[in-house]
Amino acid sequence: MDFDTLLKHLQEWTNKVPLLILGSGASVPFGLPSMWALGEHLKKSISFSDKDDQEQFEAFIVQLDKLKDLELALHEFHIRPKVLSEIIAKTWELVNKHDHEAYDLFVNNKVDFPLAELTKYLLYPTDNKLSIITTNYDRIAEYAASVAGGFICNGFAQNYLGHFTSQIHQSNFKAVKGFSGQINVWKVHGSLDWFKTQQEQDLHLPLRHKIPTDLKPSIVTPGLTKYFETQLEPFRTILTQADREIENATGYLCIGYGFNDIHVQPKLITQIKNHKPIIVIAKEITPRTKQAIIDNKSKAYILIEEANTNDTRIYSSLFTKPEIIPNVSYWTLSEYLKLIKP
Repeated sequence: MDFDTLLKHLQEWTNKVPLLILGSGASVPFGLPSMWALGEHLKKSISFSDKDDQEQFEAFIVQLDKLKDLELALHEFHIRPKVLSEIIAKTWELVNKHDHEAYDLFVNNKVDFPLAELTKYLLYPTDNKLSIITTNYDRIAEYAASVAGGFICNGFAQNYLGHFTSQIHQSNFKAVKGFSGQINVWKVHGSLDWFKTQQEQDLHLPLRHKIPTDLKPSIVTPGLTKYFETQLEPFRTILTQADREIENATGYLCIGYGFNDIHVQPKLITQIKNHKPIIVIAKEITPRTKQAIIDNKSKAYILIEEANTNDTRIYSSLFTKPEIIPNVSYWTLSEYLKLIKP
């Protein structure tokens, strides 16, 4: 492997400011639960007095134990309304608990935050505008944008009682005094901060510790209901914006994203087939990632993962077989930054 050539492409593709795409692997290092941990939590924390609800939930647990995949297990059922409502509530409670713990770490400077460093680094060469797409419910992307000094645009007014509007993203916030620029954060599966009223009004209520009375969290859980929910606002507008960002991007930097999402993945695959460069860094490059990129014969890719605990494995269109770099962890964002920053 010609490491200098690899380094040149990493720096060139990153410094052209790709679209950032964050998956669950971008949040797990800060204590946010994995899909496996979420599934275990749901199994232990949910029960129903209604016989039919309980029977369906028990059938779901059987499938979850069999498949060992929360999304696949939820795809097996047309979930009853009460069961779905409880799954949403317990999901929100677990993710929110760990998100607040991460927030305290950031506030007290008790943890390194390489995502914030990357966000700040990429914000300046782009006419002070950067875009992030995330499939996560947590606020890690927003915390990074805040540390970077960006004005966050996610479709909601950034107030303590924020409202949604399909027009807000069309405003120009990159020149707002007191901010370093505009950072679009498109959360295609919803956010811990978003809620619906009984009248279907969309609200932004930041950093709640509990779900407000009579409100429903606006998060889309895995499973069959995902297809219906994302046709409604705010998801319809957000997905439109995410599609536009993917189409207009010069390239892509995926962090902890496993190519396991029906909303982001199809558009992304279309673009990389058109030879736009893509970099993926993750603890493990999933089979679906390899299928989406390598098997689709992308002409410009670099995939970086952990190998043998202490090493880094790299798949790339620049060479014919995977290469191992010993005694380095370039698959972690903190080490990756050392490659791309001067």
